[in-house]
Amino acid sequence: MSDAKEPEFSIRQIEDAIDAWIATGSGRELSAAQLIRQLGGKKLRALVDRVDRTLAGDDRFFDDGKGKYTLRADFFRGYEFLITPDAWEIEQGFLFPGHRFSAYVNPEIFPSEIRLETQDGTAVELETIHLPVSQAFHHHLLLGSEQIFDFFTAESAANAHLSRRPDPDGLVTLNVFDLKEFYRKNHFREGDALLCRVEDWNTGRIRFRALPGDARKESDLKSWIAAYEKALESVFDRFESYPEIPEQLAYACFIGKETLPEAAKSASLDEFVRRTNEVEINFETDHTVLAKRAEHSDEYPLDLPEGISVSRGETGEIGTLLREVGSPLTPVEVDSYILDCCYARELDFEEFFARAFGREKLHFADEGQQAVFYNYVEDRFEELTENYNRVDDEPKGPVRSSILELVDDRLEFFDFLASIGEKIDQLPHENMHKLAAVAMQLDEILKILNDPGYTPDAAELDHLAETVEMRTDEHETLISELTGIAGKDAQEQEQ
Repeated sequence: MSDAKEPEFSIRQIEDAIDAWIATGSGRELSAAQLIRQLGGKKLRALVDRVDRTLAGDDRFFDDGKGKYTLRADFFRGYEFLITPDAWEIEQGFLFPGHRFSAYVNPEIFPSEIRLETQDGTAVELETIHLPVSQAFHHHLLLGSEQIFDFFTAESAANAHLSRRPDPDGLVTLNVFDLKEFYRKNHFREGDALLCRVEDWNTGRIRFRALPGDARKESDLKSWIAAYEKALESVFDRFESYPEIPEQLAYACFIGKETLPEAAKSASLDEFVRRTNEVEINFETDHTVLAKRAEHSDEYPLDLPEGISVSRGETGEIGTLLREVGSPLTPVEVDSYILDCCYARELDFEEFFARAFGREKLHFADEGQQAVFYNYVEDRFEELTENYNRVDDEPKGPVRSSILELVDDRLEFFDFLASIGEKIDQLPHENMHKLAAVAMQLDEILKILNDPGYTPDAAELDHLAETVEMRTDEHETLISELTGIAGKDAQEQEQ
């Protein structure tokens, strides 16, 4: 029989056959040949190509590139992953949906439409909060920076003005998951994780339980990050810069299914973004993508909306390096110390270094690590001092200096603990969590102040100064209480 006598199948017929196959709930891989047999046709090259194109364009499937298609709902059924709430979320008692679930559920599901369930199937309630954009931005970064303000507008009509004029200090209205009782019952603290399981990809139903931080090994976290980097590299090679970030992340899960360690030995997406050395966020033509880190990448490779910046500590290795060498500073605080030197016209590198890092207080694994660290800090000092814009930055200087006085106090407190042999984990967790939450809020304000595109008026500066003043009282009280507790513990140990 000639090709011409073979029946013609319309796209609608092919799509109906796909829907019928999905309805069987078989859970098997699907191929063009299987679908053609279901249609009652013959495996002719033109028809195979047509069916393949239809299946490849159906975002309900993963395409393995070899003619096999896996239903995403089947792949993700029972899939486990981690979410790591930060100290401020734990302190406030909630969880931003943000980008946390985007890789693991149907992209049609809006983040705050996720049904998050405890182990007994009880749905977690949502609550509405209002906070500065800068405090929420990094929890939504993997949705794609060009879409974040559209997402904010869709979340609440009260956010519509942010799309027209992005403002890091402007208030955004968001729905978050209320986890106050869960955090309390599980004595939740930073480093603990939510071990999540996908119950239904189509509807976005997720069940979760607590995974204590002491059950998580650093070596497992590093192994998972390395495996996920490899999986993403395959995604980059195959799809280049076409997919959106959530799609890249989802495909990395699929491609890495045989190599990624189990969820209990994994890292969260937030931890991955902070700690990866191989992947960065780039802006490609019309959308944001993950990409292999360039050998000489810019300090801030992501083209973010005006007024918003993301420190390299959130997207690159300097944050990890600071932790590894024993510095309690964030990359934002390092930049702030440099800018404070510029503001005060004190441009001696050694004096800056002594103030920020102390002398002989850092612990390097080897000379190579020491060289990398010193080169980064010195290069950053030269870059910021040489490009300092006094006209725009000087009005912000006093507020930044006030915050850095609190950072100085915190560093002195840590020095005191080291001098008496007291470890941070020996102090009351609640007090330390509160101190961490204050530090994070001040860090967010520093991010805003350090942004060269942020030129506040007097009223905006007054508002920031008032916020800092309120945090100052809380910060000083906590330091005083913790110093007293640590001193008492040291005396008791001596006796």
